[in-house]
Amino acid sequence: MTIVAVDGTAEHRLHALGLTTDQITRTLLRADAEAKHTTGLEPPTAEGTTRYFKTVGFLREELVPLGWGINDYKNFCRTVDPNHEFSIVTSSGDEVTGVDIPGRAPRTKYPKGELTALAVRQNAEQGTFDLGKQFAERTAGATVEPAELENVWVLLQRVTPDFIHAELSLPVCIEDGIITDWEERILLPRTSRHDPEPTGTPMIEEPPASDGDAYSVDVAMR
Repeated sequence: MTIVAVDGTAEHRLHALGLTTDQITRTLLRADAEAKHTTGLEPPTAEGTTRYFKTVGFLREELVPLGWGINDYKNFCRTVDPNHEFSIVTSSGDEVTGVDIPGRAPRTKYPKGELTALAVRQNAEQGTFDLGKQFAERTAGATVEPAELENVWVLLQRVTPDFIHAELSLPVCIEDGIITDWEERILLPRTSRHDPEPTGTPMIEEPPASDGDAYSVDVAMR
């Protein structure tokens, strides 16, 4: 049974994770402002990949000054909480992203890679899932350990012409590379894409090739 937090409960859960709605909203709006600068003359995935790259970067601008860490092993780009108890990755989601529809759960739009699948299984098993000798050999001497793949949350977003719908959720099921179920979903307020561009913050998914949303855009600056 998925736990769904909304409104005040969602804000409380974010605070428990050391996060705020403002941090995430600012991140999403800044990434959206960058994605809007694509013109349609770039490769078809340009808007989606720009949004992905900038969401990761701007989230880190918010959190790294607060003691959060970075782990980009094998392009599985995690932002790690100061106590190394959980981490955050980001992805695009389907039409259920950011809304509570009884009997339905959001899915990631595109298949994920090996480390995402392992992380989701670790979430489901809460550390008891045996990743096997092959994984241990591949990660020997690397900057990620199997236990670090526990409690990987996904900042999931869906973009429409007028709004960004988003949630921070803990995945527990993945099928053919698509995340299909969640232990907990923290729904964020719907954000207007027509708000003024946010100001910057102090500086300090794996992106699968297919994980850039191929939005249809006119050949014009927007």
